[in-house]
Amino acid sequence: MPLADKIMELRKKQGWSQIDLADRLDVSRQSVSKWEMAQAVPELDKIIKMSELFAVTTDYLLKDDTPAPETGPQPEPETPPEPEPEPKQEPVTLPKPRRKMWPWVVAAVLAVFVLPLALALALSSAGIDTYQQVKIGKSTPAPVEVTYPPAGQTVIVGVPTPTPAPKTMPLDEAVVEEPAAEQTTVSDPDNVEDGMTEYVYEGESVTSGGFDEKTLAAIAAEYEPYGLTCDEEHHWYLGGVRIRTFTDVLTTNGESLTGGDFHGTLRTFSGDGFLDVRTVRDYDHCGDDGCGTLLYLESRDVRQDGDEWTEHYALGHHDEGHHE
Repeated sequence: MPLADKIMELRKKQGWSQIDLADRLDVSRQSVSKWEMAQAVPELDKIIKMSELFAVTTDYLLKDDTPAPETGPQPEPETPPEPEPEPKQEPVTLPKPRRKMWPWVVAAVLAVFVLPLALALALSSAGIDTYQQVKIGKSTPAPVEVTYPPAGQTVIVGVPTPTPAPKTMPLDEAVVEEPAAEQTTVSDPDNVEDGMTEYVYEGESVTSGGFDEKTLAAIAAEYEPYGLTCDEEHHWYLGGVRIRTFTDVLTTNGESLTGGDFHGTLRTFSGDGFLDVRTVRDYDHCGDDGCGTLLYLESRDVRQDGDEWTEHYALGHHDEGHHE
């Protein structure tokens, strides 16, 4: 069984999604998707980490003829027992202190002698002559002139004017904003555009890198006779239909991409689109750059059921055909 199928089968046995496995391996979901679609091979440290997560050997993952071990969902870690609650302590009741009488005596003296004098001074400073004379324990009130408001008008002293409530309008007269229309997404809305990338596999070492504008233009010129084009935003299209994934194996030692023994160079592209595209090259007849001669492209529309691939030849070279 290829490595791509093993990763998908072991992941599903654990009941994990691609995002769950990506979080455990500290990689992106797109990396897991490429592994399971045989568009890329995980690095050695990720292979070792997956063997620990799935409880299998690295030989089983890397070799096609190794029998599958008995696996199952990993047991959840045991929950430590909750600590026993501490015994509840009874509150200590202290004896009530004896009530002292002298504060009450002081309060009575202040109420009889000091408070009337303070009240008279406060009213006098405010311009209100309430008392003609002040005597201890006795006072004669002076006549007070009272001005009443006009009829039908109420005056409330010391109460702030309430803030008027905001104006409202009936629901049928209000302007209701319509919700924004839902946007139509492409075939894989979670896929992140990562641009054209080149990978070089040399033993257990894997290197990768992108392209500058000049090199990318030269690559686009090589694919253009087959209907593959790139716009200014580096989105790739085949016959005007946007591409989701693209794989071009430039050089190879003849081993499978998912077998673990592949040595060679390949280009990949991942984005939001509707077509999966791959190249077919003749490695017995290589060009000056050492890459196999490009024969034709194959595409598959992910919006349609089935696994039918369509061949795309260079303009004027061959009629397009279909094969499974």
